[in-house]
Amino acid sequence: MFTGIDIGGTNTDIALVDGEIRTIKVPNSKGLEFALNAAGKDGRLAISTSQPLNAMVTGNIGRIRTITIPGPGLVYGGAVKGAVGPRGNILEPVDTEEVERLLKGCRAEGIAIAGKFSVRNPIQEEIVRDIARMFFDDEQIATSAPLGGLNFPARITTTRINAGIKAKVAALSKKIRISHPDSLFVTSDGGLCGHDRAIENPSLLYHSSPATVAIGAGYLSQKKNCLVVDIGGTTTDLVPIKEGKPMLETLFVQGKRTLVQAVSAETVPLGGDSCIRDDLMQFRSGNARAFGGTEPTLTDALNVLGADIGDTSRSCCLDQIKAKDAYTKYLETLGAIIHKMDPVMIVGAGFLAPYMIPDLANEARVKFFVPDHAVSANAVGAAVSRISIKIHAHADSQRGVLTLNGIDHPLPPGISDEELLIHTGELVRTMGKSEGAPQKDLDELVTSQYSAYNVVRGGRIQARITDFVIGIAPGITSEAL
Repeated sequence: MFTGIDIGGTNTDIALVDGEIRTIKVPNSKGLEFALNAAGKDGRLAISTSQPLNAMVTGNIGRIRTITIPGPGLVYGGAVKGAVGPRGNILEPVDTEEVERLLKGCRAEGIAIAGKFSVRNPIQEEIVRDIARMFFDDEQIATSAPLGGLNFPARITTTRINAGIKAKVAALSKKIRISHPDSLFVTSDGGLCGHDRAIENPSLLYHSSPATVAIGAGYLSQKKNCLVVDIGGTTTDLVPIKEGKPMLETLFVQGKRTLVQAVSAETVPLGGDSCIRDDLMQFRSGNARAFGGTEPTLTDALNVLGADIGDTSRSCCLDQIKAKDAYTKYLETLGAIIHKMDPVMIVGAGFLAPYMIPDLANEARVKFFVPDHAVSANAVGAAVSRISIKIHAHADSQRGVLTLNGIDHPLPPGISDEELLIHTGELVRTMGKSEGAPQKDLDELVTSQYSAYNVVRGGRIQARITDFVIGIAPGITSEAL
């Protein structure tokens, strides 16, 4: 049994996949505990939610104190003494008294700690973190080494985000683990991760809803090249799929690059709960009148035009002309965007997909398909996704160290390049198994950005330095195929 939960802006969708697919939709007003109880406890549970991460988009992450360890000659905010070289060797020790003076009396809501080469040796970040623990809770402190990526400015930005949202994700995790201790979170690339990894790097969870709807719509429709159109209550997401996979893009927050790779999606602020006042508005003030709300919405307009959604009698406050104008505005706005994207086909998802996708396809002059269970495609995607892992590996034969996302492992002496890839692959598989990945999902690892060179001094090879990225790519778990 595979169970997926997607917590959207208006409703929570639940999908149970076990040969057959069953779906449940509950309003967010009933709370997370209600959704968890409805999901049951059989099989694997994966949860997609953007609720703790809304601050990422606006950059409103609270007061964050950033402590950087850039090394001599580099100017960064919050810089303290200390330096790690590009091979992980200590060039200058941390001045612990300086760090303690900075943090004593600090009223920040979170502490972000980033050293320039901490991904090669995290010891100095760990020293600063231990001092920070004297004044702050663990859930307020984020370090950059576990992010793995070498880009220092992007790593600082991502660490600041993590420091701002870590406590929210930890609180959510605690609530979920009471009833579902082995559950997983959906990540921004459409994969899954365990709770500990999510708390350590909460930015992994950003924008997971477009990722799940892409996986789910692809799974339900079996279409390899299409544009998924997910009509939600608050927004409509447009997610391109090529060769069966959504495209990824780097997240920028307030113009600053991060290390977050998220599914590429265009979000239009119009959905089924968009208010109709003088015109169709780009916001919601609650549910549609057909579902107990106080203001007419796009859903109510559909009822006036002949649909049968909820309590249609409550939609009658909207006159025919205003309903038609609102619906036309939605179709023209989305149709123009879709037409410009020039997809082979659109695949509908979301509660209103069966009602609106045919008209939207006609407006955009493109073929369409609305699969069974399209209403809960996002939850289906969460249910059938597989655990994904991305590891930045750095091996230094002279130091005898293999560093994986800032964590040191012993490097076997005399290991060849080919043996190193095999050895690292086994470590990645062990990580995947610890989070519950089935063996078949671990069979195929993806390696990229490989580089290796010798360090030569006095005509003799002193060291072999190797860098590469290795991991388990996101996708559909083999057990659901």
